[in-house]
Amino acid sequence: MFDIPKDMTQSKKLKILPFLLVAIVLFIVIFAAFTPQAFSVSTSKSEHLFSKVEYSSMTVMVSGYGKLVPQVQRGVNAISSGHIVEVVLKPGNIVNKGDVILRLNNPKLLRAMETSELELLEEKSHLQQVMAESRQILEDQLGAIRLAKVRLALSKAELTANETLKESHVISALDLHKAKVEWEKEDAILQMETSRYNTLQQTRQSINQSALYRLEKAQKQYEMFALEVKQLSITASMDGMLTELADDLEIGRHLDEGQVVGMIADLSSYYARISITANDAEFVSPKLAAKVSIKGIDMPGFVSRVEPSVTNGSVEIDISFTGDLPTSVRPNIDVNAAIEVAEHKNTLIADRPVGVIRGHREYSMFILNEKLELFAKRQVLVGDIYGDKAQLISGIAQGEQLLLQVPTHLANKEQFTIGDLYD
Repeated sequence: MFDIPKDMTQSKKLKILPFLLVAIVLFIVIFAAFTPQAFSVSTSKSEHLFSKVEYSSMTVMVSGYGKLVPQVQRGVNAISSGHIVEVVLKPGNIVNKGDVILRLNNPKLLRAMETSELELLEEKSHLQQVMAESRQILEDQLGAIRLAKVRLALSKAELTANETLKESHVISALDLHKAKVEWEKEDAILQMETSRYNTLQQTRQSINQSALYRLEKAQKQYEMFALEVKQLSITASMDGMLTELADDLEIGRHLDEGQVVGMIADLSSYYARISITANDAEFVSPKLAAKVSIKGIDMPGFVSRVEPSVTNGSVEIDISFTGDLPTSVRPNIDVNAAIEVAEHKNTLIADRPVGVIRGHREYSMFILNEKLELFAKRQVLVGDIYGDKAQLISGIAQGEQLLLQVPTHLANKEQFTIGDLYD
């Protein structure tokens, strides 16, 4: 008998059906997973392209960075030249006025001081000798005057006696005349000795004064050398911190007179030396409010100075503080600063379009029309810019939307549709 063949088509369909069901489920899962993400990306992209103009407030800040600088700093100089024999202190050491920082040696200077000391002793001895000679000479002259006075008195007595004898006709007129001439002679000698004494006084006074000047000169010279020797020990000129010391201060190195070797800072008061861009500097002026971030703490202050010159595209400004600083601050620590250059209230604000890099200028922007279908080019005056926000002065109204980034192929057009953005 013949076997009747079975219908295999239905059997095959039943075997394929589970695979089809699994494939359909996987497709649904994948579609459900990726469709929201794609929609989100598209929406995000669309939202990122436009910015709506709204009335708002905006504070314009200029930021910069720099260091804390002490209000009072003094250089450490080598007053006397010499070779380094000891480096006593290092940067960071707290110093008091008079503390030794470096010690130098200068044998030539030491010998000059010793020679000067001997010259000083010699001048002291010379002055004593001159003074003694002056006293002796003047004393001798005073003796001569006393002797002349005695002789004059004797002559006077003889003259008086002869006058009496002449009246009695005991002596002749010639003898009286001789006595009178003798008295006049002794009187002239007394006057001469007195005049000589006065002259000697003036002469010896000049000689004494000259010797005294020589002594004072030797004294000053010795003191100068002694001071230079003392200054071979380079000391701190005030209380504070030794903030800088030259790197090449090695034992045996020669330092010239007046050479700067370090810096001392007063730790009681500081200001911030901040560097800002030259473009920002045109908006910064003295007395503007500022904040300086010191180790995460914002300290209020104000701009006290703006450097008039530009160096490598930057301008330095100084910010003085209005309050007490933390006790932990130290010279030259890094700080950041923000200066408030403008504050706008109830002004038109929008996200800053690409290409708008400087404020207070007109820019060509594409504005979306009321039907939200067409972009038209328009000139818009931009005011201040801060971060990703821009102040819009004219050329646009509240509620309008502007295109933030114009595709290259549409930049030269006067208008285009939204659809053109995605072509």
